[in-house]
Amino acid sequence: MNIFIKTATLIAFLATSGVNANTSRSEVTYYFDSMLAADPAAVPTSAGSESTGTGTVTVKNDGTVMMDIRWEIRGEDGPINEDNAVVGIHIHTGDEYTNGPIVFGFCGQDPLPSFGGTCQQGWSYDSAQIATKYAGKICDKNVKDCYNNGQISAADAAELLIDGQMEMYVNIHTKKSFDASAGLGLIRGQLSLDAKARPAGSNNDEVAPVVSSTSREMESALRGGQM
Repeated sequence: MNIFIKTATLIAFLATSGVNANTSRSEVTYYFDSMLAADPAAVPTSAGSESTGTGTVTVKNDGTVMMDIRWEIRGEDGPINEDNAVVGIHIHTGDEYTNGPIVFGFCGQDPLPSFGGTCQQGWSYDSAQIATKYAGKICDKNVKDCYNNGQISAADAAELLIDGQMEMYVNIHTKKSFDASAGLGLIRGQLSLDAKARPAGSNNDEVAPVVSSTSREMESALRGGQM
């Protein structure tokens, strides 16, 4: 009888622990940084561009993705106006030598999908935009421009990024760059996992530091895995 009770108690404890572990994982927010600039290796037409940008992407296991982005379109890349609008901001799969399909879209207009709506166009006098936040939407149309032809959920795509299974980059498209490069972006930057994670709803002081040399190792540490 005692053996039965102890066994039942152990099973109940393990089941409860599993639920709690899954819940805590889903509540963790992961931070990714991106430094945007011309990438002539992937987009030859961007060679010589002086345009730059920075982005911070927050990702949760449930597929919630937010982008905080800043950009400045300089020199011959501009100005940003009705004839040369920012027509898309996306996360694509691929390394710095690859032009990959869209995973998440944040904004856009013709000739690109709108996703969450048209992109903010910045201040006309200096073709710059500071601290614009967008909510990401999974590219789920069954077209060649979406990762896996759009046959992936936002949660599964987020896991690919968090786990370090696939390299991804942020890409800004302007109308001028779209026309000049047959649809490619103007400036882009690889996403790198920041060495910290915060539980949902925490304040900025509640940070769990992670010391690691690769995105995969960092993510493993965040989840309590082995280094």
